[in-house]
Amino acid sequence: MIRFRYIAIVFILMLFNGIRCQVFSQSIDSVVTKYIQQLNTIWLNHKNSTFDNLIIDSSAKLINEPFKISDDEKQNNYKNLLLKSNQVQQQIYQKEHGVRFTLAYQENLKAPLVDPEEIVVFKRRAIAGIDWDLLNNGLFEYKQKLKLLKLEREMLLKKQMRENLEAFQASQTEEIIRYFNNKKLLILNHRQNLNTEQSRIIEQLWTIKHITKDNYLKVIQNTTDINAQYNIYKNYNDAGTRQGHLNDVDLPILDINVQKLIQHCLLHDSIQNDTLSYAKIAKYQSSYFKEMSLKAYTRYSYYDVYNQTLPDRSYVSVGFNLSAPLTLNQKDKKEYYFLQQQINNFQAPNRTVNSQSFLLNLYYEYQYKLKQFKNLYHKRLVYIELLRTEDVKQKLGDVEFNPNTALFILDDFWSNAIELLDLKQELYKVLINIKSKFPNVNIIDFTQPLNLTNLDIASTNPPFKAIYIWSDAFKNHTQTVISEFCKVNEFNPLLISYHPTKSYLLQLNEFIRQQYTSPIHLMIGSNKLLFNGIKGYLDTLKMNTELKLVKGIHLDIEPHTLEGFKEDKEKHFNLYLQLLKEAKQFTDANHLELSVSIPLNYPENVLKEINSVCNLIYLMAYENVDIEFLNKKLIEEVQLLGDKCVLAFRTKDFKNRTEMETMFEKIKITKKAYHDLDDLIQFDKQSIQIKNEDDK
Repeated sequence: MIRFRYIAIVFILMLFNGIRCQVFSQSIDSVVTKYIQQLNTIWLNHKNSTFDNLIIDSSAKLINEPFKISDDEKQNNYKNLLLKSNQVQQQIYQKEHGVRFTLAYQENLKAPLVDPEEIVVFKRRAIAGIDWDLLNNGLFEYKQKLKLLKLEREMLLKKQMRENLEAFQASQTEEIIRYFNNKKLLILNHRQNLNTEQSRIIEQLWTIKHITKDNYLKVIQNTTDINAQYNIYKNYNDAGTRQGHLNDVDLPILDINVQKLIQHCLLHDSIQNDTLSYAKIAKYQSSYFKEMSLKAYTRYSYYDVYNQTLPDRSYVSVGFNLSAPLTLNQKDKKEYYFLQQQINNFQAPNRTVNSQSFLLNLYYEYQYKLKQFKNLYHKRLVYIELLRTEDVKQKLGDVEFNPNTALFILDDFWSNAIELLDLKQELYKVLINIKSKFPNVNIIDFTQPLNLTNLDIASTNPPFKAIYIWSDAFKNHTQTVISEFCKVNEFNPLLISYHPTKSYLLQLNEFIRQQYTSPIHLMIGSNKLLFNGIKGYLDTLKMNTELKLVKGIHLDIEPHTLEGFKEDKEKHFNLYLQLLKEAKQFTDANHLELSVSIPLNYPENVLKEINSVCNLIYLMAYENVDIEFLNKKLIEEVQLLGDKCVLAFRTKDFKNRTEMETMFEKIKITKKAYHDLDDLIQFDKQSIQIKNEDDK
């Protein structure tokens, strides 16, 4: 009896605990559901913010030069005084000719004086005359000084221009950084708001252990990243007071035409060096004539003589005096003065760099950054596709939609926009560098807007390289191998075989979910459907797969291989065309494309019917791959089907992949298809083995 009571009590306690656990579990589930709904609301509120207008500016091109070089009055006051002083000195020396008036008077107070040159005994004398210094301290030297002043003026103007350009580069670089920082801060504000809302919920989910640690750490990482960027961009903008003219200007992405860059810049080469001016100054300073003295003169002399019997004496005389050094050291002096000029102007930038090399280096730097921008922009397009897929999942109520994952993708998308603005900023800093070295050249002279639409097309519509993937490929290779092989070879689209085997469907659906960013077409290859009808089969396909991740249906049904085809072609073609019409109804209803694989020998009337219902027609050029034969057979199809033609080759008809690729190049059909992935992998393995054997 006691034992029975004990068992009853234990049972009651277990029942009570079970009920309590169930209630607690239901309570937790309701809390989690509430948080998920909140994350979903955050997604709906933020998902449409793309910031395209910040990356792709509204202006199609630069209408006016965005960077203006102006004189800085404070910077130039000292240089202007030097230039004014130089100008006044030039005016002085322009009026100097080395002519001097001389006057001399001599009074002998006691004894008479005998002039040893004139042999005249005189009491007093007066001499008046004109001296003309032709070399040192005279006409030649003044002309040399005038030339030196002109050279110094040129050097002062160059120095002033260089300092103005350095000030321009510094100020415009600051303005460019501030301009793009303002745009980046707009995105950061959105990132911060999103992160704040998301973090609050993630912390709660982490507390009740209903979120993985990597998701929790991802939110923390985003918070750290946002704060760090705020410290860079906002602090920089707050620290400065400069108000630039770029605030209301759109700065598009520009590409540089290197020929125009070199052509325009070399016509206005402003990367001048002062070496030539130093050499001229040294030449003038070390001139041999500067150390010579040549003076021409004329004199009128009057003597008051002591002899009363003789009259006073006066006369006019002319002559010249020449003095020249006997040392020949002009070469050493020239080198000395040249060095002195370099020493005195040592702080002036050394601009002996070759202009064309300088431009090419800047062009390379610009193009490298532009390449990075294009890569990031392609990454942006991937994010757009990922967000589109998440949006579709959410709208369709897909159980795989995770709002937290979608918000992480959205944050990465916005972060990518900031990175693009960073690179755009760096591109314009290079353009400022070019402008500061070649101020007379306008940026619009050697640039043109980069059409990002073309990048978009290049990314969303890569070269058409379809690949047939039959079910055996999944038996022989892992999904990772198949996926990576398709990515490396850039196959697009993927024609993946469909059949309703349960084990295969698991593999197929898993692969589609992993590759949903790739255009996938489900391929049906059962000839039995020609007689049984395809409508029910397609309805089953819709139930077994996630059609929202699929782009189209591909029919590889071959009536020409069936028994009795030769005897009654019309019947088989009618059945085939009826099947296509049923498939067309299904694809239209589910917003899918329809494509088919056919041989090269279908009659024109059948081709017209196929063309009317299909988006693409794969022409199976099998067995005979002779170039002349193929060109002859393809003429009718290409003329009738036009851009819908896809040329399909199979590996069995070629010795190796190189031979296969060569044949694709010879036939001028841009869309091509490879049959099939399994055999193509074997081709590549054989090529690797041959290469290894050759290396041995």
